[in-house]
Amino acid sequence: MLLSRIGSTGACACVLVTLFSSAMFSTKVFSTKVFSSEGFSAEVSTTANGTLPTFIQQVWAESPIVQGALAEMDAAQARYEGAGRPVHNPSLELDAERTDISTGSIGLSQTLDWSDKQGSLANIAKQEQLTALAAWSEARRSTALETLNALVDFSTASELQKLSQHRTTLLQSLVDAATQRQAAGDVQALDVTLAQVAYSEALMAQSSAENGKIQANTTLQAVSGTMPSEHQTQWPVLPENLAVAPLQKPLNAPATIEKLPQLAILRSRMNTAKARISLAKKAGRIDPTIGIRAGQEDSETLLGLSLEIPLFVRNNFTAEARAASAEAVVEAQRYREAYRRAKAELLGAQARHKNTSRAWQSWLSAGIQAQQEQMSLLDQLWKAGELSVTDYLIQAKQNIDTREAAVRLMGEARRAHFAWLAASNQVESWLGLTQNDIETHSGVSK
Repeated sequence: MLLSRIGSTGACACVLVTLFSSAMFSTKVFSTKVFSSEGFSAEVSTTANGTLPTFIQQVWAESPIVQGALAEMDAAQARYEGAGRPVHNPSLELDAERTDISTGSIGLSQTLDWSDKQGSLANIAKQEQLTALAAWSEARRSTALETLNALVDFSTASELQKLSQHRTTLLQSLVDAATQRQAAGDVQALDVTLAQVAYSEALMAQSSAENGKIQANTTLQAVSGTMPSEHQTQWPVLPENLAVAPLQKPLNAPATIEKLPQLAILRSRMNTAKARISLAKKAGRIDPTIGIRAGQEDSETLLGLSLEIPLFVRNNFTAEARAASAEAVVEAQRYREAYRRAKAELLGAQARHKNTSRAWQSWLSAGIQAQQEQMSLLDQLWKAGELSVTDYLIQAKQNIDTREAAVRLMGEARRAHFAWLAASNQVESWLGLTQNDIETHSGVSK
């Protein structure tokens, strides 16, 4: 920002001090309850406020991803019901022939599932049903996380826009006061020009901040599929006390990771692949067909039994069994890779949360107080005539920049908190939602 020495005393001083102090401290942006500095535990004690869970449930109800996962659950349920029925249906055969001798017969045959292919198919369908259930959980988790992060970005952009507006108002007052003092012959024209340039720069910064807020609002609308209604003029407010419980026991990382829905999906797919090995092996086993026939040839009665046994001489289906075994290995390796990444993400999310929480706590415990003391000292020095306008505004700029950095840090800390909730599969418990709440508001068929 371009600043110039305009003067050390005069009417401009009182205007700037009053305006800057009110701009910086009239809006409550921070709270000393936003984060605790105690550490992490396996269970999050702090829950969301009352409006946020309702909003997330509304997002789930409008989300194509979540609703598509629900439809896949219905399809998996139908496939499971179908897999529970017999593999082979009976066959009815009618035969009639009229020559010198009239012949007619009726027969009934049934292929027997001696190798229990139906059991393997039911097992596969059951694992696919578990996969669909885990995919629904993952759709909810990812959608909620994306929405919460969008709310964080919108909140951060809103605070940055407010600070940018404060900066613009401050510099507008500076231009007005400098113009008045120029008319009185106290400052030079160059000082007024530099103040106007600084004000123009602040206007550009404000425009950029407002565009950032508009973009954050657009992203939030796109992610949530909703927008504030006529009765609700604002988005849900994130809770101030995004703290975690003190670390009283070590986090059981393996147990936590095993419960992650994305790993549950891969685990079910791995079990499905194993079940397909059994089905592929059974494809090479004999399923005999027995039949009975009854009829009449001229005046004689005909009775007959039949037995049909397939001969696996041209294709014994061993290649299919080997392919199924290889596919099971592929799914197992995918699960191992996902487990390694999930473990790293969990530990990384915990470290990021701890780091940002520590930085935020440091700001709450010392930074805010130091900022207020800085403004108080600037006020005293200005009134005593020991500080020029230029020096005062340099300090003021540094104060606003520090405030903006704190706003960004708060956004990072909130994002880190939500990343930790997602990595430890605690988003829904943090929202205070029970399984019954989720099923009721998500359209799950009973």
